[in-house]
Order: sequence, then structure tokens, then C-alpha cells
Amino acid sequence: MFFKIIGYLLIAIIALQASDQKVEILANTLDKIGTMIHAKDDVVLYSEKYIITADEAYYDHNSSDLELIGNITIMEGIDFSSRSGYAKLNLKNDSGKLTPMFGYSGESRLWVKCDTSTFDEKYYLFNKSITSSCDVKNPDWKIGFTSAEYNRESKFLHMYNTLFYAKDVPIFYLPYFAFPTDKERRSGLLRPDIGFGSSEGLYYLQPIYFAPQVNWDFQLNPQIRTNRGVGLHGKLRFVDSAYSAGQITLGKFKEKSKYAEENDLKNVNHYGYAIEYDRSKLFSGYIDDEAEDGLWLDFNYLNDIDYLNTMNKEDEDEDQLIQSTMNYYIKRDLDYFGLYAKYYIDTSKVSNDDTIQEIPTFHYHRFTNSILADNVFYSVDYKTTNLTSKTDLDAITHQVDAPITIYFPLLNDFLHFKASENVHIAKINYERGLKEDDGSVVENFHTLSLYTELAKAYDNFFHTIYFGVDYTIPGNNKKSDGFIRIENDTSLDEFDSFFLNRRENLSINLVEYFYNSNGRKIVSHSLKQSIILDDLAADEYRYQDLSNDVQFYFSKDLTLKNLLNYSHKNARFSKLQTSLNWTLEEYSLSFIHTYQKDEQNEIDNYLTFSVNTDFVKNYNLFASTNYDIEEDYFKSWQVGLIMKKKCWDYRLTYREERTPKLTSAGSDSTNKKGVYLMFNLYPIGGVQYGFTKETKTDTTE
Repeated sequence: MFFKIIGYLLIAIIALQASDQKVEILANTLDKIGTMIHAKDDVVLYSEKYIITADEAYYDHNSSDLELIGNITIMEGIDFSSRSGYAKLNLKNDSGKLTPMFGYSGESRLWVKCDTSTFDEKYYLFNKSITSSCDVKNPDWKIGFTSAEYNRESKFLHMYNTLFYAKDVPIFYLPYFAFPTDKERRSGLLRPDIGFGSSEGLYYLQPIYFAPQVNWDFQLNPQIRTNRGVGLHGKLRFVDSAYSAGQITLGKFKEKSKYAEENDLKNVNHYGYAIEYDRSKLFSGYIDDEAEDGLWLDFNYLNDIDYLNTMNKEDEDEDQLIQSTMNYYIKRDLDYFGLYAKYYIDTSKVSNDDTIQEIPTFHYHRFTNSILADNVFYSVDYKTTNLTSKTDLDAITHQVDAPITIYFPLLNDFLHFKASENVHIAKINYERGLKEDDGSVVENFHTLSLYTELAKAYDNFFHTIYFGVDYTIPGNNKKSDGFIRIENDTSLDEFDSFFLNRRENLSINLVEYFYNSNGRKIVSHSLKQSIILDDLAADEYRYQDLSNDVQFYFSKDLTLKNLLNYSHKNARFSKLQTSLNWTLEEYSLSFIHTYQKDEQNEIDNYLTFSVNTDFVKNYNLFASTNYDIEEDYFKSWQVGLIMKKKCWDYRLTYREERTPKLTSAGSDSTNKKGVYLMFNLYPIGGVQYGFTKETKTDTTE
């Protein structure tokens, strides 16, 4: 045993230099005859590119020829390895032959098995082989092919005369098939989307992906709907600096005239585009090291809602009000400057000429800071907005808020007292539209606050509580004649913030938290009540709605929330919302019910529900619904099955939903029912199929 160990040590330090090839061999038995090295029993060979193990090896250090016999494993880097019974290699030319051959890619978990394989420094060549990423002994799927080549540099596998099998049952044939075996971004075809609709006919969408550079890529989505029309959408994604990224989406879908006439569509062509851009350190790096700024751009334009409906967005609910936003801010120390813009497209309207746009808004804010004394604080907020529409309105609005607050601790910090003086100034300059007049308002109000914040530890839990009372006293309120007329005659939501109408009122707030002995939050609770103290109008009630919000955190997997608003005026609940989220091993459930009734007795009563179960290994059953209880119809619901294994998965879904559309008469909708199937073979990719039926919405519902 001693001599065997010494032999190992001596052999381990032998380095054989052949031209530019450095090879190191370890074995139980090592003989050298001329230029030939014969290694036997537990052979391990190291080269610059390979780690090889075998029962027996012959190596010529002049020619770099290597012959391997029995239980051969060849590891090429950390990703690719092969097994064979006999092999001949030339380490200098990086070429050879393996018989038989079993290869495995660790990154993709893909294996290939064949009788004979040859390779050179660029390709592996396979004949009469099979490949899969499933279990080797009994794969769920496999691909057989007569010949193939694997590019060692690009990690791409090209196969010829391919036959796809489910277990041992042949499914379909392709004369040529290729795919990458790694996860590197590269150009090529992505998973197609195939479907059939009762009114749209055969549907086929084939994404084409281009990735020419590491900092940008582009995807084209051409599609055809045989009874409806054709479309092309594209998306460009880019990263233009270390602090920014963005994407541009655009597209068009052209309807067949017959389909447009039968469905009374307003537009034959549906087109649009969107730009998203997020950037930090836009100008601040040039101004001051302590400054901070950021830009967010989300611009959307479309001529009608069918531009979104004809994109590949089966799982997304589209909001009929499309908003474009531009936000830029810069701040330093206590000063904040903002420049904003909002542009709206209401897709339920035939024309948006009367839609109010907010372009632009300028905002300045001075953060709270002490003044004169450590317990005296002030802040300033100024905002000006240009409100405009094509037909109804051009107006410039100004708002200024400047509160001053003084703070005193009482009873050894048991109580806290704050007094605030608040000044609010608003001005509207009309240029045309609703009024040929300007309006202004200047008002002030006083706020007195008394509150306490307490915390106490008990044997099994920890409790914190905030209880406060805010008393608001109106001061002077001066409005111009023009503003009074605007206030009486205008119902635009955009003007709500100008009509503060501060009332003398008392606001009572309670907020409390409970934590267990491990510091995990188990209950949160808040209670709010506002009481009007000054004279009431004929339709007013002194006690405003009572709001009670409680949340139970039974565990990290189970939470229950309830929001309850009670109307004293109507002696009924004005809003009730309950939500439950539960995850327990193989089960997950989400439930939200909302009921609310406004002053005009209009009721919103709807339910959203989803459930997932994984009680059978590799299988997931799911269902979800969005149901309007008051109107008694399902906005959408679906039920389905997901199967997942390491080498493949599929998703089968039945879904019904209402889809909005724009007709020549205005907003309308259709009912869509469909079955959707999507399956993936790892790492090859997959296909999505859909079979749908569309019917007109029953307007008598």
C-alpha cells in the first residue's frame, strides 16, 4: 500500500509536453515506451480543455494522439460532458471519434445518445441519434434524427429528418429542426401562437426575435386571422446607459372589409405605439453631486381599443381609459422641482376632442423644516397646471399651500400637541371655453392636534397604539366672483382640489398593531371618524362615514383583511370589502368581495376569486372569476390545468370574457369563449393554441 501511494505521488507530478499541449496523467499503472505512454486502472487525464477518466489510455506525446478504452468520461468545461466505451482523440487538433456516445449539456439538461459520434474543434457530428431532456431510461418525449451537428461555439444543435415522439409514439415529422442548448440571447423564432375563432377563423402569430447587440433587441410579431385580417406589431428594447432603459412598441392590424361591416367596427385599421423610458441621473450629475433627478416616460397612442385586442395579450384586461404620463423631478436637500404631463384617450368614445388633458404641470415643494425654533416647522407646495381640450377648455390653474406647525410634548412625552396654520391659494385663468372669466380663492384654516403613541410588552404579544384628535377651524375664505360662478356651475373632476371648502370638523384616528413574541405582526387595526361642527347644508349630515380597517396575519401564508365604511346619514354600510389570501402547501386561494353604495343609491357589487391546487404531484388545477353581482354577469372566468415536469409542461385553459370594441355607434363589447393550450419542451420551446367563439353582448342583460 505504501508503494502504491508513492506511485500515485510520482505519477501525479509527471507533465508531458507535446508541442503546445500540456497533458497530465494519473493512473495506478503507468508505462512509457518511446513516445507512447500507457496508463491503466483508474486513469485520470488533464489537458487545457478536457478532464478525462477511463479504464485504460494510450497517449503519444509527439503526435498528441489519445486512445481511450472502457468507462470513458470526457468533461469539456463545466457544461458539456460525454460517456463512451471507446474513443480516439487528437488533443492538438481537438478532433476525435466516440463509440458509442452519450452526451449531456448541464445548462440545458439536454442529452443525446448515438452509436458513433465524430468531432472537430467546431462541431460534434451525430448519426441515427435520439435526444431529450427527460429521464434517459423512459423519456416522456424524445426526438429521433438521422444526422445532426452541434456547434461547440454557438451551442446550437441542427438536426435533419427529425421525428418527434411522445413516449414511443411518433407524433410528427420535420425535415429540419434546430434550437440553442444554452440560455444566451440570440436571434431566431420564438414560440408561435396558433388558434381558431368562430368569427376570426384560423389565427397564427409567429414572434421573430433579433438580438444583434447586448444593449438592445427587437421583436416582430406578424400575425394572420384568416376571416378577419393581418397585423404586424414590434417591440424594441434598449439600455442606453448605466442609469436608463426603455422600450418602443408599435403596430398595425388591418381588418377585412367584410368583417368590419358585419361587426360595425368604426375603424378598418387599428394602429398605435407606446414609448416607455426610465432614467435616473439625467442632469443631476452635471449640476451637483448631492442632487438627484429622474425621468419616467410612458406615452401611449392608439386609434381604438382593438389595437390592444389584436395584440397577443390573452391574459390581460385592458383599461378603456389609456393614460400617457411624463414625470421629471430634481431635488437637492429640502427643495423638490417636478415637471409632469398627462394625456388621456378614452377608447369608449368615438372622439376625444372634449377630453381634458393636463399638459404640463409644474410642481415645487419645500420639505418640512424648522424655522425660528426647533419646535416650529414649515413647508411650501406650489403647483400650476395647464388644462386643455380641443373643444371645451383652455385654463391655467395655480395652487399654493404653506402650512406652519408648532409642536409641544406634554406629560413627559405621554401626550403630544401640534398647532398648524395652513394657507391655500388657488387661481384659474380661463382663455376660452366654459367661462369668459378668471377665478381665484384665498383661504386659511387652523388645525389643532392632540395625540399619544404608546407601546407595551405582554407575556405573549407586543402592542402599539396611536390615538389622535385633529380639530380643524376654518379661517378667512375669499373667492372672486368668477370663482364662485365656476364653483356653482362646474362639475369637472379636475377642479375638485380647488374647492377645498374647509369645514369646522373634528377628526378622530385610532391605529394599533399587535406582534407576537417573535416580532411577527399578527393584527393591524385602524378606525377613523370625522364630525362636522359648523352649520350644515340641507343635504348634509354631521357625522361623516365611519371607516374601520382590520387585518389579521394568521401566518405568513394566511391573511384576512376587512374594510368597513358605515354611513350615519343613511344608517347603512356604504362600503364593505373583504379579502382573503391563503397559501398552504399545495393550496393557494385569493378572494376579494367589494360592495359599495353611493349617495345616489348606485351599487357596485363584485367578486374576484382565484384558487390553485397542487395536490397531485406535477399537476396544478386553477380557477378564477371576476363576477359583477349587481349586474349578474361574469366579466371573465377561467378554469384550467397546469402540468409541470423538469423536461416539459403544458397549460390547458377554458376562459370566457367580455372584450371591449369600438363601433361606429360608440363603445360596445363581445363575449368570447375559448379553449387555450400551451405546451413547452425544455429547452426547445413550445406552442400555444387557442380555439374561441365570439358572440355579441346581450344588451338586455
